[in-house]
Amino acid sequence: MRAPATMTRTWPMLAALGGGLVGTALAAGAGGATQVVLAGLGVAALGWGVLSLRAGRELAPRTVLAVSVATLLLAGAAVASGSMTDVPGLPLAAACVFLAAVALSVAPAARRARAAQAEPEASAPSPTPTHAVPAQPEASAVSRTTAARRTPARPSPTAEARRSLAGLAIGAVLVSALATPALAATEAGRSAVPHGEHGTQTVDAPTEPAHHH
Repeated sequence: MRAPATMTRTWPMLAALGGGLVGTALAAGAGGATQVVLAGLGVAALGWGVLSLRAGRELAPRTVLAVSVATLLLAGAAVASGSMTDVPGLPLAAACVFLAAVALSVAPAARRARAAQAEPEASAPSPTPTHAVPAQPEASAVSRTTAARRTPARPSPTAEARRSLAGLAIGAVLVSALATPALAATEAGRSAVPHGEHGTQTVDAPTEPAHHH
C-alpha cells in the first residue's frame, strides 16, 4: 500500500499548479469581479502547490478543502445563473476538475487533522500500584517477535525516491494533458503568438535567370 501512496503523493500539488495556471489564464480574458476572483484563486493555487511541493506534504489541508469546496459551489451557482457567460466552458471545466482533485486528495489529511484536534488531552499518569506485577520475560519476548513479524518491511530510500520520481512524471503528464488544451481555449491562449512564428521572417529564395539556348 505504500507504493501507490508514494507515487501519488505529489499529484495534489501538480493539480493545484494546473488549476492555478488555468485560473490565471481565465482571469486575463475576464472582466470585473470575475477577473479579480479568478486571479486571486489562481495565484493562491500556484503558491500552495509550490510550497506544498517544497514541504513534501499538503499544507493547511482543512483550509484548502474548505476553499476548494466553496469555490466549486460558487462556480456551479454562477454557471447556473448565467453570470459567467463570458468565461470559456472548457477551461472552466478543467479548473473545476483540478479543484475537485485537490479537494479529494486533501480530504483524508483534513479528517486526520480534525480528529487530532478533537482528541482530548492525555490524562495524568495513573498511580503506581502497590503490588508489583512480576515480570514475564518469555511472554514479552514472544510478543515482540510476533509484532516484528506483523510489521511490514520498510522500503529502501532508493526505492522510495524512484517511486516518487515516477509518480511526479506521471502526474505531470496527466496534468499537462488536461491543462494544455484548456490554456489554448482561453483568451490569452488564443491571442498568443503561434509557436515557431515569433521573430521569424519569410525570405524568398533567389531565382536564377532562365538561360535561353
